[in-house]
Amino acid sequence: ASLCVEEKRVQLSAMIYDDDDHDLFLTPQVSVYSATRGGASRHMIVNGRSHRIAVKIKCSNNDVYRVSPVYCNLEPGQSVRLQVVRDAGSPGTDKLVVIYRPSRYSNPRDAFKKREGRDDSDIKKKLIGLLAKDDRPEDGTAPPPPPLPLAGPPRED
Repeated sequence: ASLCVEEKRVQLSAMIYDDDDHDLFLTPQVSVYSATRGGASRHMIVNGRSHRIAVKIKCSNNDVYRVSPVYCNLEPGQSVRLQVVRDAGSPGTDKLVVIYRPSRYSNPRDAFKKREGRDDSDIKKKLIGLLAKDDRPEDGTAPPPPPLPLAGPPRED
């Protein structure tokens, strides 16, 4: 049995909101897409710490989502715009995991490489909920057609 859209949103919000963590500001924390047409969203990530952090983005469904950038360094107070593109596909709920940690490396990938004896207790995570819903109304009828573009006034040549 599938959950209604509102129940999915409640589950997503319970998963992603963390009142105690101000080290990384992330907005919006939920994106809704058309499953049949796909779509895109932009998210803002801001470093709220007093030192550089490295950021890595992981996705639960790489078959339909593309994310850019996947890795980045953020200096204190610096922000980056995260672009998420969803291809057409089946309706469903997915997530992006935003992983971040303090870093002294110029290449953000180096901050996440496995190293012997490294303490990973400084790694933190935040989530972005991705909800792709069917365009059909709940009564199962066909979705309304997209609006036609408005014609402008006739040109005088």
